[in-house]
Amino acid sequence: MSFLGVWIQIFRECLEHVGIDSSAFADDEIAKHTHDWSAVVELGAQPQDIAAFGEHAKILANKRLPDAQQFPLAYETLQAIQSSGRNLAIFSTMDRVMFDPAMRHNNLNSLTNVAIAGTDVPNRKPQPDGILKALADLGVAQKDFGNAVYMGDKDTDIQAAHNAGIDAILFFPPIHQTIYDKTATLLHKPESVIASWQELLDSLTA
Repeated sequence: MSFLGVWIQIFRECLEHVGIDSSAFADDEIAKHTHDWSAVVELGAQPQDIAAFGEHAKILANKRLPDAQQFPLAYETLQAIQSSGRNLAIFSTMDRVMFDPAMRHNNLNSLTNVAIAGTDVPNRKPQPDGILKALADLGVAQKDFGNAVYMGDKDTDIQAAHNAGIDAILFFPPIHQTIYDKTATLLHKPESVIASWQELLDSLTA
């Protein structure tokens, strides 16, 4: 199962854990609320349930996310970026305790100069905190932000990039069409849209 599919299933099980019938929500509705545990109150959870929801999510995530299926050529593309001499940072909304096992399992630490988790910064996407920290850790001066680009698969990724003052690439493979509203996402005007890692790899080797 893809990373996104695993994450949505984890979120559903956590809703059930705090007494909410997850079958009442479509995948796209679930996906809208996966950026911040506190968002589960919008799906019927009580504020006092947020801690239990988050703790259960961490347990499930550490068991399942490391084995989530990567998109074809994702790793090879990151290798190509590294080999080209470009700096590479990964910024994820995931809490650090979930982020680290997934990074280690997929051998991503060896390919990245900087890795930022959601809990490393004060505010989550669409706020730009994580991207700005990544740029600062890479030593990128604000005058050079035009040379930086952030790739993500959700509307909040595009917003976060633009809020940081850099260009955004929307990664929108066919499977995302069953979960995310592409038309709504495109309203945030990403500078580029790709449907596969092959497209990005081709652009690096052209």
